[in-house]
Amino acid sequence: MRNMRILQWLMYAGVLTALVGCGGGGGGSDSRTASVSGVVLDFNGNQVRDARVWINSRGETRSNAGGSFVIDGLPEGDFKVRAEIVQDGSTFQGENTVRVFEDLRSKSLQITVMRSNQRARVRGTVFDNSGYSLQGVRVYAIPTTDGGVYGSNMELTDADGNFHFDALRGGSEYKIIATGLGYNSDADLVQVSAGGEENLILTLKNPTDPLLPAPTQLEAVAWTTPSEITRSPQSRATFDYIKQLVRPGTPAGTITRNTVDGNWVEADLFWDAYPDNNAHIGFGIYRRLGTSGSFTAIDFLRDTEAEAFFDLDEDLQEFETWQYYITAINTSDFTANSESDPSNVAEIKTLGDLYALTPQQGPLRFRWESGSGATSYTVYVYESYPGIGVTPYWTSDPVSGTQVSAGFTPQSGRRYYYFIVGSANDGASHTVSQVQNFVAN
Repeated sequence: MRNMRILQWLMYAGVLTALVGCGGGGGGSDSRTASVSGVVLDFNGNQVRDARVWINSRGETRSNAGGSFVIDGLPEGDFKVRAEIVQDGSTFQGENTVRVFEDLRSKSLQITVMRSNQRARVRGTVFDNSGYSLQGVRVYAIPTTDGGVYGSNMELTDADGNFHFDALRGGSEYKIIATGLGYNSDADLVQVSAGGEENLILTLKNPTDPLLPAPTQLEAVAWTTPSEITRSPQSRATFDYIKQLVRPGTPAGTITRNTVDGNWVEADLFWDAYPDNNAHIGFGIYRRLGTSGSFTAIDFLRDTEAEAFFDLDEDLQEFETWQYYITAINTSDFTANSESDPSNVAEIKTLGDLYALTPQQGPLRFRWESGSGATSYTVYVYESYPGIGVTPYWTSDPVSGTQVSAGFTPQSGRRYYYFIVGSANDGASHTVSQVQNFVAN
């Protein structure tokens, strides 16, 4: 039943069609009911706020406090999504390719931005075992150092089997892997230099049909973060490292649906690196509301090297319990071995909005409202507006109440900035307040 559910869902989504691309920006339907959502990162996996994100002639938006974005109103097809931000006089740009389907949202797209003088190129051609070029093959460029899987790029081969990556980071090693349904994958390692170009030939072999091992060590984390609706450009840049503070090394998830007070709820999934297997083509993502009943297939993640998935479903709400598992999918269609056994089940419990109150002075105490569902609270205080490269001036120990005494003596007349992170469920659920400020008496 599991195998048929995921494959039937994939068929509905159009994923199990032949290896034929739809072009660089065209659509297979005039209906504009598709959308794409994802996250903008720097090469170290940090979230990038207020980046311009666009698809030529199709739509434009800005990344939110979690580095996330959504572009709606797309026809079915393949699109190049680009991102750009100017910081301290330097322009950072990135791009990635996504395939979207009618009436569906493509999830978990990641765009890594970097300076133009850091970029390198990789070009190549994909053939089958008989020497014929293959159109519509997905080719991934995955950095093996620094950025890890969070910086992967994807391209589709054209009618002549050619692909090109124009926005890779020079001085890095990449794993270039070509995957296609009905073929075993091929991969190569390449070292690229800034301003340089490398050329590759990749050959997809005839498929085998192994029963793949189940993915392991799945974990899930829920976040409720402040809305961008009324936020200034400065405040949009504030949360780009909050998640790194709370869970070091963890990139941001992507936005889902507003809470009743306009904040974002999201679910991030993480798992162990999957062992190399050229018959592996991606992961099936399953979810259910609550702790009983059937799991539903919600996505097919066509990235064999992925170790994360960001759930964007608009059904996610505050104060809910959701469970997930994932499976590994092989390159053969509709066989008993096409899908692995499921991973372990991971659970999230979403929290509500967290409201910071005006601090009490003389002596200084930070306060917040109860009711978010968090059981532990940590206060982060800064001497300037918080963001990447700004170190907290003081961080409280976690407390269980609704206030905490400052562990420092504020300087009279100085402005301080602070926010509060509420956590629960052994660190699997978080809610973040708006950034507040006060002038010390």
